[in-house]
Amino acid sequence: MDVAIRPLRADELDQAAAMLVRAFVEDPGSLIVEPDAGRREAAILTLFRPVVRHGLAVGEVTAAVAGDGAVMGIATWLPPGHVIPTEEEIAAAGLLEAIARKPAAAERMGAMVAYLDAQMERAIDRPHWRLEFFGVEPSHQGTGLGSRLVAPGHARADANGEPCYLETFTRKNVAWYEKRGYRVATEGVVPGTDVPVWGLIREPQPG
Repeated sequence: MDVAIRPLRADELDQAAAMLVRAFVEDPGSLIVEPDAGRREAAILTLFRPVVRHGLAVGEVTAAVAGDGAVMGIATWLPPGHVIPTEEEIAAAGLLEAIARKPAAAERMGAMVAYLDAQMERAIDRPHWRLEFFGVEPSHQGTGLGSRLVAPGHARADANGEPCYLETFTRKNVAWYEKRGYRVATEGVVPGTDVPVWGLIREPQPG
């Protein structure tokens, strides 16, 4: 399949959010947000959409788009100075409305995100890019599409001499990122759960 790597358009937001649900519905982080399998897809769709909207507003969202227009993957990068959203940015992204629709799931997500943000602040104290959302359509995972998706973000950070930071909840993903220049900077367990989480840093690479 011919897939183009380009910036996500605002009118593709709903497609991108739906793809992320398929990619993350069994991810340990999603299980924390909504343990009930019957409610999980609706809950994470409601909460993922404003997070992607925030990325479009303040950062850069790279998309993998098939020839028929289907969004097959996205990488959401938050730039230095915006790696943790402000209250104004949260409101503008529509997250408050999403929280009102799914309050229990939002409360669990909020506690998890607070822990992740604290871990990040301990791990890296320099201006950096944060890879916030990175997902590929399940049918295209393992095809090399993920490497193509993150390459523009890495190239930009390298050109600016800036590191990148991300979190993952799975050991398999740690190994994938290590092959692409990341190193584990912090490791912990999400409070109130038995879910491990790793924070990884990629230093800027020479050209």
